[in-house]
Order: sequence, then structure tokens, then C-alpha cells
Amino acid sequence: MKLTELKEKQNQLIQRCKEIVELCKTEVREMTEDEKKEFDANKEEIKSLKEEVKSLQDKLDEYEKELPKDEEEDRSDEEPKEGEDNKEPEGEEKEDKEENKESESEKEDTEKEDKNKNNRNITMEQKFNLMKELRNSLETGKSFNLNEVRAYTVNSEGEDVVQTDIYDIWGPLRAKNVLVAAGAQYISGIKNNIQIPLMGKVSCTFEGETDEAKDGSGVFANKVLTPKRITAKYPISLQLLAQDSIGVEAKVREDIIAAVNAKLEEVLLGDGAGSTTIPAGLFNGQTPTAVTDFKGITALEAGVETNNVFGDMKYVMSPSAKGEFRAMPKSTKSTQLVMENGTIDGTEVLSTSHVAGKKFIYGDFSNVVIAAWDNVQIDVVRDVQSVGNGQVTIVVNAYVDGALVRPEGLAFGTVGE
Repeated sequence: MKLTELKEKQNQLIQRCKEIVELCKTEVREMTEDEKKEFDANKEEIKSLKEEVKSLQDKLDEYEKELPKDEEEDRSDEEPKEGEDNKEPEGEEKEDKEENKESESEKEDTEKEDKNKNNRNITMEQKFNLMKELRNSLETGKSFNLNEVRAYTVNSEGEDVVQTDIYDIWGPLRAKNVLVAAGAQYISGIKNNIQIPLMGKVSCTFEGETDEAKDGSGVFANKVLTPKRITAKYPISLQLLAQDSIGVEAKVREDIIAAVNAKLEEVLLGDGAGSTTIPAGLFNGQTPTAVTDFKGITALEAGVETNNVFGDMKYVMSPSAKGEFRAMPKSTKSTQLVMENGTIDGTEVLSTSHVAGKKFIYGDFSNVVIAAWDNVQIDVVRDVQSVGNGQVTIVVNAYVDGALVRPEGLAFGTVGE
């Protein structure tokens, strides 16, 4: 494949990766499994293409160095006449030639000695050439005369000739986001406040043949969600952006979005009372049921079903609660444990450090609603003071809210001692 074709393919893969990231930013979500697989595969192919481009470029550079230099020497007298190419010198001519060989050999030895004496004063360009020749000899198996160079070490010449490869930035460690994975409803792109109507059950009664029917209409209520602002700012050096070759700004933007999602979920899985600026936590006003054995688990599940909740049930719990269930036997007569293969008696378990202590929630999480107004807004602020200090400031603003619409849809517990 040609060098231009390699670079074009590399650019196409980079552009596709950017499109995937931008789509996730727009929809304020993490990558799907398919997107993650495509993104990782593209990264590997981009890396391979970079190496192939570099290898091909190095070869082209070598070809360029091997091109003959322009010389204006007249070689007409040096061209041998026809039939004289393989003639051996005779008599005195042969002796003269042997003497010349000896003289040239002595001259070469002298030049080698002088070169070794002056080796400490070789130029930086010569250092690079020697290192490159040594590397090529190791890769191709060709011999290399080490007597012609002195010993080079990382400590002495490393800062000049040893390069450092920088790999992808590793993002910060963050807790797993689980609410949407558990089934919570996510509403985005809204402009106004949200009012979710809640309808009570319609009741019916048996009456006599001519008796008046009783009023069985359900009571209507509602749950209102209003935008609550999550914000942060991140100063970043102009010099870092100017010299960046590994996508620092893109990584910062990506982590800011992850931080917004993580903060919202941390609050929703907490026990805060909430206010006009902060959503209330799901554990607020709840007294978690202490569970010490498998019987307690089944009783808690039965309580949710008694409320006529029969959706897609899930467990969301803290890592500590998960650890307790993985070590809890189902009964004294069984070798089975309460939690095995990522499930509790067949019900999927999702774990996150956003849940405190040994608490857990069980039920139909579609009764939890998360709302986002527009998209996460990320702005690069270049005010006079920041630019004067050699910085720009990345500012994030997101407007979100969340609530448990039907409290009877979830049961709250904690692993007792």
C-alpha cells in the first residue's frame, strides 16, 4: 500500500473514532458494547498503521541517502579499454600495486586510531547515525564493528538519543454508573419542567341488583422534575494544548461528561433530602430492612411483589453488600451461596461504590426517572485574566434531575451483622 493510502486510511479511522466520541457526548452516555469494540479495534489499527507509515518513511529516507551525489569529474581516462578489464599487472606494475595496498592498509589503521581518539567529540548527527546503524544491525542480523564507537549509555547519551513513547492517557478511576443499566428511564433534550401524572387504582365493588354503584375512580397525583445545575471548571495550560500530541483536551472533555453522570448517580443513590438545587436521594426517608440470611432476601422480594410490581427486577448494591451475599450460604443444609454467577437466585446484581455501606435496592428500576435538559454544555473560556496567565478554562454546565416516581416499586435493605 502506498504511503498516501496508509495516511488516508489512518485519518479515516481517526475521524470515525472522533464521531463515536462526539455521539456519546451529544447523547450524554457511555459507549455501547459495539461502539467500544469498534473504537478499540480502530485504535489498534491506527497504531499498526502509524508503525507501517514510520517504517515506510524510514525506508524512503534511506533510499534518499543512497542517491549518488552530483560529481563533475571527468572519468573518460579511467574507463578501461575493451579486453583489459581482467588483466593482471605484470612485473614492476604488480609490485607497485602490492606496495600501494600496504600503504593504504597502514593509512586506514592510522585513520581508525585517530577516529577512536576523537570519538568523544563526534557531532549529535553522528550519534544518531551510529545508534540507528546499531539498531538496524540488531534487527537484520548484520555485523557491526563496535571497535569504531565508544560505549554509549542511557545515563550519558540517553537524554539526547533515547526517545520516550507516550501511550493513551489513562482516565481517573470512577465508580460504575448503574441506574440506566438497571432500567431507570432516561429523558433528554427537554426544555420545560416535567410533570409526570400518577394515577391511582380504579376500584370495583359488588352491589345489589338495583343498588347505586360506588365511586371507584383512582386518585391522580403527579411528580415534578425541574432542572438542577451541575457545574465544574478545569483550567488548562495553553502551552500544553499547543504541544499536545495525545489528545489531552479530548480526554479532559470525556472525563468531565463522565463526572457529570457520576455525580448525578451518586446523589440519586444517596440519602440526601434534596432541595431546589439538588435532587433527593432514593434512600431518603427509607429505613432499610436488615437482612441476615436468604430467608430475609425472599421476604424482601415478596414485599415488592405484594405491591403488584412485576417488571424487570434488578439488584443495585454496594461492593460491601455484594461481598456479604457472595459469602452467605443459602441454608445450613446447602453448599450454595446467596449470590452466584452475578445473580441472587437468578436476579441480576449490579454493584457500584455510589451506594454507601452495605446497603442495597431491589425492584423495578423503571420507576426511577432521570431527566436532562438539552445536552451537557462544555465551553472553553478565554477571558483576559486566564489568557494572561497562559491558560484557558474548560467550563461544564449540565441541568439534570431525577426521582423515584413510585416508591412502592423498590425495596431497600442492608446486610445485617
